[in-house]
Amino acid sequence: MKFTLLRKSVPAWLILVAIIGTAASISVYVATNLKTTASQPDFSLTANPNRETLLNGSRGYWSTITVGAANNFTGIVSMAVSFPNGVNVRLLKVDGSNQIDVSQVLLGRDQSLNLTISAAIAGNYSLVVTGTSDKLSHSVTVNVIARGLALSTNPSPIKISPASSSTVSVTLTSLNGLAGNFTTSFHQNSGFYWGASGIPTSILIRPGGTTTFTITITTQPQFGGGRSTLDFDTPLGSTGFQLYVFAP
Repeated sequence: MKFTLLRKSVPAWLILVAIIGTAASISVYVATNLKTTASQPDFSLTANPNRETLLNGSRGYWSTITVGAANNFTGIVSMAVSFPNGVNVRLLKVDGSNQIDVSQVLLGRDQSLNLTISAAIAGNYSLVVTGTSDKLSHSVTVNVIARGLALSTNPSPIKISPASSSTVSVTLTSLNGLAGNFTTSFHQNSGFYWGASGIPTSILIRPGGTTTFTITITTQPQFGGGRSTLDFDTPLGSTGFQLYVFAP
């Protein structure tokens, strides 16, 4: 038995209609889903700067945290900051001369907050600021590089008899890359009956390096012990050390 396969041609216009119809369906699907996604109210968090270099022990460094409303978002955003030991932070709203600690912001428009930062110990730290509103949550990271100085003396402790003089060696060590030409100043407390001379007016120190200089401490007959302050002005700010001198 013999079978014959009959081929029936499809008009070109019918194929074209099918292609156009399929493309239109895809376009409607994509456009509908894009519209649905774009219209969802949301908020954003940004930090400027998101990287801070500061002098350990100093205050006054901050990052501006902007909480932005998107797609007509309105509502309360709860704010929190996570940070490691050795770092202190405050999230503040500045209102004129007043600084108010903030744990929530009400969004109808963008809000700006100040994240103040200080680090007691030199090191590298990461702070994470998180905003939460119902099921929405966003975070931004601020990286902190805290640099500083360490001071040591030889002898330590410093003991000098009344009405005498002694030479003391002072060593400065750069911590976490602090470097520059530092201006020095000495602030003597009155009534302690001792003074220091030979302090250099400026000191050059390189990243991770040390420098040593000598000073002469002279005591008066009434001397019974006391402390004064040795300050260093660095490119990142001023840092000070207490020099304690004891009577034997």
